[in-house]
Amino acid sequence: MLALLLGIAVTWLATAQPWLGIQKQIGGAGPGIALQAPNPEGPSAEVAGTQLLAIEAGGARVAFSPEDGVEEPDVVPTRAGMLALFDRADRVHEMLRAGPVTLVTEAGAFEVVPAPARPLSDLPSVFWIQLMTAITIAALGGWVLSLRPRDPAAALFAAAGFGLALAIFAAAWYSTRELALDGTAFRLASGLNMFGALTFGACMGSMMLIYPMRLIPLWAVWVQPAVFFLWFLGNPLGIWEGRGTGAHLATAVEMALIVAGLLAQLWATRGRPKERALVTWFGVSLVFGSGSFIALMAVPGAMGYEPTIRQGHAFLLFLFVYLGLAIGVARFRMFDLGDWSFRVLYYAAGAALLFAVDAALIGWLSLDRMPAFSASLLLVVLLYLPFRDAIARRVQRRGPPKDLADALGAVALATNPVEREARWRSLLEDAFHPLGMDPARAAPAAPLLIDEGAALHLPAVAGLPALRLNWTGGGRRLFSPADRDRAARLVETVARLDELARARDRAVAEERARIDRDVHDNIGVQLLGALHSDAPDRKDALIRQTLADLRDIVSNTRMEDVPLRDLVADLRGEIGGLYEAAGRRLDWSDEGLPDRSLPALQAATLRALLREATGNALRHSGAARVAVALAVEGGALRLRIEDDGQGIAPEAPRGKGLRNLRERAEDAGGTLVLETGATGTRIEARLPLEPRLELAVAGA
Repeated sequence: MLALLLGIAVTWLATAQPWLGIQKQIGGAGPGIALQAPNPEGPSAEVAGTQLLAIEAGGARVAFSPEDGVEEPDVVPTRAGMLALFDRADRVHEMLRAGPVTLVTEAGAFEVVPAPARPLSDLPSVFWIQLMTAITIAALGGWVLSLRPRDPAAALFAAAGFGLALAIFAAAWYSTRELALDGTAFRLASGLNMFGALTFGACMGSMMLIYPMRLIPLWAVWVQPAVFFLWFLGNPLGIWEGRGTGAHLATAVEMALIVAGLLAQLWATRGRPKERALVTWFGVSLVFGSGSFIALMAVPGAMGYEPTIRQGHAFLLFLFVYLGLAIGVARFRMFDLGDWSFRVLYYAAGAALLFAVDAALIGWLSLDRMPAFSASLLLVVLLYLPFRDAIARRVQRRGPPKDLADALGAVALATNPVEREARWRSLLEDAFHPLGMDPARAAPAAPLLIDEGAALHLPAVAGLPALRLNWTGGGRRLFSPADRDRAARLVETVARLDELARARDRAVAEERARIDRDVHDNIGVQLLGALHSDAPDRKDALIRQTLADLRDIVSNTRMEDVPLRDLVADLRGEIGGLYEAAGRRLDWSDEGLPDRSLPALQAATLRALLREATGNALRHSGAARVAVALAVEGGALRLRIEDDGQGIAPEAPRGKGLRNLRERAEDAGGTLVLETGATGTRIEARLPLEPRLELAVAGA
């Protein structure tokens, strides 16, 4: 809110000035103030000439020099020169307030009546850029302080932001003046600009000594602000000869102290990846942003030259600096700060290389600007970009992602839980090189970054426990979203491979169960028939049939439809011969069966039901008579086998033969009912003539 009020005040001050409609040319050369074309809607619309040489009113005359047109008075090398500039500005301002003035240009003299106020529409875009930059910086400082109200580092950060915003507000006021400001206002604005800039540097230097690691006692953080406040007072007291010593040298010393603080923090945060990420980010933000501003503005000013970039545009670099610092102090997405800082560094290095090559081609080979820039861009693309990734890996000590396919397969195929967990931990070690790996107290649903990237929580998966990975890169850096995403892919792959392994095991178990069931229900009955047969030819035939059935069972190739009548006739002959050889009575009824084929699944089920049920009756019931009846009713084959034996005692263990029969019937879409008692046992089964659709699809 305070920043917004200051912005409104600065806007009012900028417009509450006499207006001529003159547009100065920044950086122009000549005996006076270089002019652009005047504002066609302003009082000076008829003024001609490229140089404004003087202004006259009431017999007084003020001659202009190029210094009167500069944006930043700090470029004036001596204190006497600055005081003369302020004095001329005061005299010109009084002339403009008094009434008509005469503007003397190279093309002649023009009488102009200044307007009492400057319209908002005449304020240049650079004024609004500075205004928005200052408000944003102040708001960022307040935001960080609201997040960490009791943190001395946040307080210093907010104070630095207020100082920087004050400097930019003041600069927006005087740097976009049309021709002159009141001398007192000019001195005040210039002083506020310097005071704010020194406040920013001093508070930043102090913050670097307590954040992220406290390197000095808290009371000592005010040493730098106090020292540079006294340095600032040397300007209005006339101690310094000029702004070169009074401002630019102070700024350079502050920058050196900030860099020294960063280096000290780098040393103090060794082995602490979270704090090291903050220091790296601070370093890139401050050195790149502040260093660029100093190189573009302070260095030319200290040497007495007009900067080649407008100060208002250069302040955008400080917006970048302060935004980066706010992210760091607020500890926002710390896990990304390391990657962000190196990306900024790479882009900055590329831009610096581009301009350096461009300047070299222009200076050494005397190329025109456009061919030189095109050649520079081509050279940077060909020489720098191909090596950027290699440089990044070397600086960040990261290699290309390791192929973990074999390790993932080994985890899924481990034969016991202990071996599986050991392989999983080894895989994670290869993938992330964590400083430590511990069981997680809480199991997240997906990989989760914890404590600003200091740890990565992995969920329990495939029977493996949830784990907490601490620090990655051997303890040198934080986990990033890229690490989290990679962990998610690993977890997903292990889960998928585990499910495939389980599906394989289920398929193997089901196939074994099928073979076991077919052997039990079919082969046993046929071998029993061969055993009881006295006729060599019949014995050989049964053995050959058994071998053929055994091959079909093992290879599972019996998939063709079978004519129902032929199948029943074969079974009647096979089972009848077995009972005849055993001297038992078998009553068989299958009249009225339709002339149709039976699907392979239904045929195999019918064959197994008849063989196993009649075989059980022959072996276990002690019956003298067994009756088999088959009939088709309502689209289903109804099968009944009953005997007059002793039945199955309730306490007798049930073998897997009866269980197999029920499972077979249900798998084929039918039912099976068993009734037993002292007078015998009856089995009734119902099989649909066609299997259910889902069973057919599954079988296919």
